[in-house]
Amino acid sequence: MTDDIRITNENEYNSGLAKAINRRTNFLITDGQLMTQHRYTIGKKDYIVNSVFDLNRKQTVADGIKRLIDNEFNSAA
Repeated sequence: MTDDIRITNENEYNSGLAKAINRRTNFLITDGQLMTQHRYTIGKKDYIVNSVFDLNRKQTVADGIKRLIDNEFNSAA
């Protein structure tokens, strides 16, 4: 899957002044894990963000609340 987003640098859109962000997403499932790889190209720089999800683990409500608290704590830091 590939997305293309344009962000303008000025108040009015001008395609010559816009910066392109290109995102490509790959999915891979192995050994009960889902790995997503998001590859972003912003200008001439490439960024890769990998996320791994355990498909076999059964999460409880307490796990979800702990994750939300951890996310809030990390975003406030």
